[in-house]
Formats: sequence, C-alpha cells, structure tokens
Amino acid sequence: MNRMSRATWFSGLLVGLGVGAALLAGGGVANAESPGTGSATHSGSTSTGSVGHSRPSSTAPRSRKTPTASRLSAPRAGVARPAPRPVPSPPPVPAFVEAVTTFFDDLHDSLTGAPEARPTPVETTTTAYGAIGKWMLARSGGLADWPSQQYPFKTLYQPINVIIVDPTSTTAEESADKLNAALGAAGFPAQPVHSTGYQGLIGGVLYGQQPTGPEQAFANAHWLLPNDHGRVFGAAPAPGGTGYVWTASFSRERAGFFYVVPTHVYVSFNRARDAVRAALVRTGATDLGLVDMDNELDRRTTTTGDHDGYAVVIRLS
Repeated sequence: MNRMSRATWFSGLLVGLGVGAALLAGGGVANAESPGTGSATHSGSTSTGSVGHSRPSSTAPRSRKTPTASRLSAPRAGVARPAPRPVPSPPPVPAFVEAVTTFFDDLHDSLTGAPEARPTPVETTTTAYGAIGKWMLARSGGLADWPSQQYPFKTLYQPINVIIVDPTSTTAEESADKLNAALGAAGFPAQPVHSTGYQGLIGGVLYGQQPTGPEQAFANAHWLLPNDHGRVFGAAPAPGGTGYVWTASFSRERAGFFYVVPTHVYVSFNRARDAVRAALVRTGATDLGLVDMDNELDRRTTTTGDHDGYAVVIRLS
C-alpha cells in the first residue's frame, strides 16, 4: 500500500472512530435524561395525589414535655434553711393613750358602778337544822329569778324564807305526805298554773320540789287572784338523826303584765312568808322563830325585793 492509500485509509479510520464515539455519546446522554424525566413525572403525579388527599395541618402549639422524676434534681441533704424571722414585739402604749383609757374606765365605774359579784347556787347558811341553801334554784341548777318591772335593770332573786321541821316521820315518803296534809289543812293546797321544776340545797344535796304535780305550787287562792304561793324542798334527814327538814320559798303575786306579756307579777316575799307561818300555826304547827339566812340583796344590779334576810322556822305536830 502506497503512502496515498495509507493516508486515505487512516483518515477513514479516524472518521469512523469519530462517528462511533459520537453515537455512543448521544446514547449515553439519552439514557441519562430518560430516567430523570420519568422520575420527575412520577414525582409530580405522587405530589399531586398527596396534595389532593392530605388534611390541613394543625396550627396548635406543641405542648411542653413535663420533666420526669429522673430529670428533677433531688434537694441536697444537709443544706440549712433560712432561720425564721423573730416575731416583732408590739410597740409600747404611749403614756397619753394609757392615761386617757384609765380616765374613761374610772368615769364609767363612777357612772354605772363597778361590776358586782353575783350570788351563787352553792351558797349556804349554817343553822341548827343543817347547812341550808340560800336560794331557790331553777331546773338548770342556777338561781331562780323573777323578771319584774318594779326593778328595772335589776335581777330579782327568789330567797329561801321558810324552814319546816318534821320531827316524827321515819321515811321521806311519810314526811312528804305529812307536809302536803299540813299545808292543805292550813289553806295552802297544791294549785295549778304555777311554774315547776325548782330545787333547793340542804346539806350539800339538791332536792326537788313539793308539790310534784305538773305546773303546781302550794297556794292560798286561785291563780287569777292575788295569792301567796310557794315550793317546798326536801325531805333532808334532820341533823339529830330523827325526822326531816324542808326548806321553801314563798311569795305573793297577782295577775298582771310584764310589759305586754300576761304573767304573774311579784308583790312581796315577806307578806307571803308571814301568811304561811300564821296559817300553819293556826292549824297546830309550832313557831320556832326566825333564822338569819343572810340572803338579803339590795344592790345596783341585784335585789330580793322586800325580803329582810330571815326565814321563819315551823315545826309540824
């Protein structure tokens, strides 16, 4: 092969190689673009489907997680707490304020009087008939009082003003029957429409009242009329060992009003005491005189009305 033919052959070979390389390069580019196009198409389809079926996302804020116990640091042992603050003491009262307060306290006492001591249910008087309680006591055990317009701003207490001695009875029941019979014969039978439930103290023992009927007291007239009435307490064994002792509170009353309330109005303690003594003596009892009971009150806030502090003593026959 001559030089010319060799050159021609060599040129054709180069051209052939160039065309083959170009074809190979074009196929590679086509293969590289084809998957990309298909992927984009598939991705677009998937994205479109996802948008068509997806729910709107919530805009609520995300809640903070509570730290678990393991994350919380335990207090260190041995760490001292702050000392408590001392309680501040109150400021001293100025001398001027104290002087003014004292002045008005003294003025109040001079106008109204200082607070008075009140009698107590346990007060007794020592007598030949035993330790006799000074007061008629209410069902509650406190002193019995009588609201009265005659003594405004005062408490009218009801004193023991009669002592009855039964020297012959051997039982309390026998003595009670004897007492009721003696008072009935003297014109003081048990009468209705009188308050009941009262008590008397003898020798440190509380005794209930006679008569024992509902709403009854010994009285010498109908409850609508002025009457002397009373309750009797016992029977306490006599100090000598024979017989029994009774105490009583008698008072005179009349029908009236306590302001606007219908009631029995207090009249007198002494007149009722003297009336029952006279009635019992007239029917056979013995007058043993008077005993100083030391139970007269005439104070700024307490009173016993016209009571003179003495009890009559009567012995049943």
